[in-house]
Amino acid sequence: MDSNLESFACLWLDRSVNSTEDNIQTQKELRQVINHLRTFDNISECEQCIRQITKEKVVLIVAGRAGLELVPRIHDLPQFSTCYVFCQDREGNEEWAQKYSKVNGVFVDRSKLVAKIEQDQQSRNKFEDSASISVITSGSATLQARNAVFMWFQLFIEVLLRMHHKSNDRQELLNLCKTNYKGNQRELKMIEEFDNSYKPDSAIWWYTRQSCFYRMMNKALRVQDFDTLFALRFFITDIAKQIKIEHEKFIRT
Repeated sequence: MDSNLESFACLWLDRSVNSTEDNIQTQKELRQVINHLRTFDNISECEQCIRQITKEKVVLIVAGRAGLELVPRIHDLPQFSTCYVFCQDREGNEEWAQKYSKVNGVFVDRSKLVAKIEQDQQSRNKFEDSASISVITSGSATLQARNAVFMWFQLFIEVLLRMHHKSNDRQELLNLCKTNYKGNQRELKMIEEFDNSYKPDSAIWWYTRQSCFYRMMNKALRVQDFDTLFALRFFITDIAKQIKIEHEKFIRT
């Protein structure tokens, strides 16, 4: 699973991450919380992956010994959001873990680990939602370049809103979602509900629900992901039309 439609990526580093039934079950539970999950049994490969991530925030689960080696090297990276140590020696690992502010706990119990990540992720999602959407990238070299990016992005959105949408546009989005969320039963259930019940006049209601559509849209706008925005084109258009209708109602009152 290479593409990530959301703002967070969960990485799990442990030598036995894919070799026990307990860990496999934990992976399934974690994907209900953070859809994009990648597993590693090699410290160098995990570190390389983290350093290459630029458009998401990393939530790391790490075994004790591996964490002791890796966390000091990546702690100050802006994409490194938080870390959870999952081990068999809680007291031994708490000694080093408490030195790092991004370590959010040391756990020996799987259910407590998943529950803590889910609780924290709700707060992280709210913080991400409250952040203003930036359509100007920090990587742009000059003001002129930033302005060009802004104008092209604005133009792209205008084109999306003016497009004549085809009957299969919705199916295209659904196919993208089903592929990306394969194995995530919570989101697949939401996608099925969307497929069965979505109507243009319910676009805003769907956008404001805590679902993959909401998180996809927010990330795509934030990082200017043109491919995902194009896949969402009918949804964006329906939202814009509904906002216009509600605005006209407000003006008349």
